[in-house]
Amino acid sequence: MDDHHNKKRKKSYDNKERSGPEYEASGDRAHKPHHSNNYRDNNNRDESKSKPLSLQQQQHAAQLAFSFPVPEKGRNWTVSIALPGSILDGSLTVELKTYLVGQIARACCMFNVDEIIIYNESAKGLQKENLGKDDYLPKSDPNLFMGRVLQYLETPLYLRKLLFPMHRDLKFAGLLNPLDPPHHVHLDERSLYREGVVVRAKDERSSIVNCGMRKEVLIDRAVPTGVRVTVKIAGAERKKGERLDKTAKNQAAVAAMEAALEDKLANQKYFMGTVVSPKTPREETGYYWGYQVRLADAISKVFTESPYADGYDLTIGTSDKGTPLTPAVSASMPNFSHALLVFGGASGIETAVEADEDLACGAEDTKELFDFWLNTCPAQGSRIVRTEEALMITMASLQGTFASQGV
Repeated sequence: MDDHHNKKRKKSYDNKERSGPEYEASGDRAHKPHHSNNYRDNNNRDESKSKPLSLQQQQHAAQLAFSFPVPEKGRNWTVSIALPGSILDGSLTVELKTYLVGQIARACCMFNVDEIIIYNESAKGLQKENLGKDDYLPKSDPNLFMGRVLQYLETPLYLRKLLFPMHRDLKFAGLLNPLDPPHHVHLDERSLYREGVVVRAKDERSSIVNCGMRKEVLIDRAVPTGVRVTVKIAGAERKKGERLDKTAKNQAAVAAMEAALEDKLANQKYFMGTVVSPKTPREETGYYWGYQVRLADAISKVFTESPYADGYDLTIGTSDKGTPLTPAVSASMPNFSHALLVFGGASGIETAVEADEDLACGAEDTKELFDFWLNTCPAQGSRIVRTEEALMITMASLQGTFASQGV
């Protein structure tokens, strides 16, 4: 038996080798994934016997064949949620903290949340790093822990090694269920837009971007190396009414993009692309394009540091003391462009309001900060509804309202 068979791969839960495929970006030989079948080269094995596809391979093939429902139109309105990072304090181990963040990320992805705001619930400021002596129990701020894992999960798999250095907060992130949103595009899958990272400059007016394709993408402007960009791929447009079967989809995608290149030299090296705003795919096509993560030192900063020029025009606070959510309440909600839902921790939003020195109101006047003060689970059978549970319940209850009232 060869030495290759005697060497067993050491199991590790560290994120030194992150999950996801590795692609050939510049003609160099990419590292082979750990599940490559090199053992088939063994002369002692009968190559005539074909090994059946594993469950993982079948699931991967099914994901490639799956296509997202085509939205009827673009979407200009957005939905933001705010929640405290202190909800992680109730989890005793790093694995449980990571899994809780994964639940939140999955819920936000399923309900097309565009922005996640993590606010500081206590009077203390955000602590960037305060590592303890125990190497297995990181003492980093829970707000930063949540934000780091959320950003890692939202990033496409082929960009994670380029954007995230090794960090103890991400030790168990590779074990979480993938989000698999539309912008996590597979290798040969046709997509008009792709997320990428600038790997180097070509000249003073253009840059080279890794977009997780078989070739790198040449973009139309100079962007600093290491910056994440949204790229519109030339030639990836699908003709109106065109339908591709499973066998022709990948070949047609590559052929269409290669046909769009401008000159013969570029045809040998790069695809062509144009840098666009990260919100362009959502506004132009209607596809969900991931979420942005924002940290707020206090709950007041959730409102005052809004990325939108006119702020949030629909604000909703959730509490067990709020008005029960009924069809009549949902019908009374006005049209909006940017909605904000705020969730509290174990003791509610009132705790964060009381700790915020920039707010003049007290905890008893918390509901005055919002347009609607709702109880989305009025007939609860448990004493406490956890924040991640309240998130799922609230988004499921308001999804139809947001779709009809968003403008």
